[in-house]
Amino acid sequence: MKRVFYVSLAVLALTLLVLSVGIGFAAVQDVLRLDEENSYVLNLETGSKLRYVEFLDSKQFEGDRLEFHIYVSKTGNPILDDYVLELRTNMENPEWKFGDNFSHSANWIVWKGKGEHERMVPTVILSGDVPKPIRKVKEPGFEAYDIYGIGEGEVYVELTVGMSKDGRTLERIIQKLEPSMKFFSTNKEIQDAEDKIDKNLEEARGKIGGTDLEEDIRKLYEEGHPGWASELSEHYKKLSVAAEPPPLTLYILLAVILGLILGSAFVYVYVSRGGGKGVDVSQISSELDETSGKIEEKSSSINAISTRFARSEDDEKRSVARDLIRIRASLNEISNEIRTIADRIRER
Repeated sequence: MKRVFYVSLAVLALTLLVLSVGIGFAAVQDVLRLDEENSYVLNLETGSKLRYVEFLDSKQFEGDRLEFHIYVSKTGNPILDDYVLELRTNMENPEWKFGDNFSHSANWIVWKGKGEHERMVPTVILSGDVPKPIRKVKEPGFEAYDIYGIGEGEVYVELTVGMSKDGRTLERIIQKLEPSMKFFSTNKEIQDAEDKIDKNLEEARGKIGGTDLEEDIRKLYEEGHPGWASELSEHYKKLSVAAEPPPLTLYILLAVILGLILGSAFVYVYVSRGGGKGVDVSQISSELDETSGKIEEKSSSINAISTRFARSEDDEKRSVARDLIRIRASLNEISNEIRTIADRIRER
């Protein structure tokens, strides 16, 4: 008898568990559906009209007055009497219209009670101004501080089904209507700065290749400092022009080195064949040593140039870098040979 009792108790507990799980699933079922195909947004400044899906993640200029027409329908799932619909936005000067009612609050709770639930859901209409493009940004090394910058600020319009006791705040969220309307506020100056930065960095990359500094300038823009990023990109472009040696300079450099080499060879031949009697041999050998040192200096300059070319994304420049490395190796050998000549002259 006792065994039957415990079995019955277990069956009852399992039944209650299944029922509670079923009720839980029913409670979180979607009860409203956002009609994204028919919903749309009007820009009251320009007169343009975009479908809801086209407007998502778009960029809008600060100060423009937008008007949202959002159509909502019921899914057919059970709607409890204490369900409500919260309308929320961070647009400036908002004006909501839901049925015959209006509100100028940033968030507004509507669709209350069984009577409203039984009727068709009114169109949600919101007009508001695009806010200034200011947002919280991250500062490397200072992540614990709240810092704000000028950038593409995120703007949202959210519709949420939930439960509320006071009619002003949600105590429980049942369903967020998706996709939530999210877009970005910006202005002409920010867009111009972005175009200028892209152009400057592209020109610099063509001269010296991609660098960490280029990435830092982009991050500076993305993290809310378009003014500084624009200034730095301009200076970076000028620096890249100075850092890239023009081909003519390279040719002159090689010509000077060639002249030094030929001059050293001439001195050696002249002295070795008995010419230049009465000439200070020690002075000549010293000058040859100095010539060898100058060649080594030019060799170092060529090394710096080849290093910059080697980092370029341009295949032709990387090929030039390989040629310069070979030239530098040859110059080092010639420099050593000139020093050897100088030593031989001293011995004569």
